[in-house]
Amino acid sequence: MLDQSLTEAKMNEQQQKASFDGVYWHQRWEIVPGIFTPGRNPVIDLLSVAGLPEKLAGKRILDIGAWNGCISFECERRGAADILAIGPENPEVSGFNRLKSYLGSNVRYEYGTVYQLDPSKIGTFDIIICFGVLYHLRHPLLGLDMMRQVAKDSLLVESSCIDHHVRLPRERTTLKDLNSKLLEIPILQFYRRAELNHDESNWFSFNQLALSEMLRSSGFEPNSTQLVGDRIVINSSVIPGKPEWMTLNTGEGVYYEVITRPLIGEPNVYGQA
Repeated sequence: MLDQSLTEAKMNEQQQKASFDGVYWHQRWEIVPGIFTPGRNPVIDLLSVAGLPEKLAGKRILDIGAWNGCISFECERRGAADILAIGPENPEVSGFNRLKSYLGSNVRYEYGTVYQLDPSKIGTFDIIICFGVLYHLRHPLLGLDMMRQVAKDSLLVESSCIDHHVRLPRERTTLKDLNSKLLEIPILQFYRRAELNHDESNWFSFNQLALSEMLRSSGFEPNSTQLVGDRIVINSSVIPGKPEWMTLNTGEGVYYEVITRPLIGEPNVYGQA
């Protein structure tokens, strides 16, 4: 539990260190004026780039891959009516419960992954936030398909991106420098092992066009796209009706009962196209 001295305007370095010890703080967020979680990724800046509204009164929010929970708690601060945080991490270890207790928060946390989203169990959400998750998925399209089932309005996505950072065996370059026409092709770079940031949990990076087209295929229309270094942030909206991929003459559609139902459930969850 965070030390109550966090509320004091002047807090010495030793007190701060003791309050945050034992947690890997990936996110940087202002808990109280002047006191931040010691992460390197600024939550407010990222949410601003993604276009999250300043006022969320009455909204249901789903925070996928919540980690420290700072995005969830920021949504609560902005007035969201109900926030569900989902992740595979132990909230005691990730610092989530530590912040929740200190803040007196009502945010709920559930163990799980994007592959387990089920509208019959968790309902649907006005805004889904999925930051730093897609490139960790071995099956990113399935992840997007699962999110579409529980999406009512918006999906905000942040991911690794290759437009400006293609990783070659002994160097890094850009798609444009390789060949400018590559920017006109939907491309994913696959990482078999730990080629991306020496992290074996990273499977793919996307170029801007690829991720935009994947979103459209899964039933989301990109509204805005921002490239920030080797990252991409897309604000998208739900396209009403069945996702595009379900209307095509593909194996998944033709043999829905055999292939798709075990993965994403009932086809009528989307309503009529």
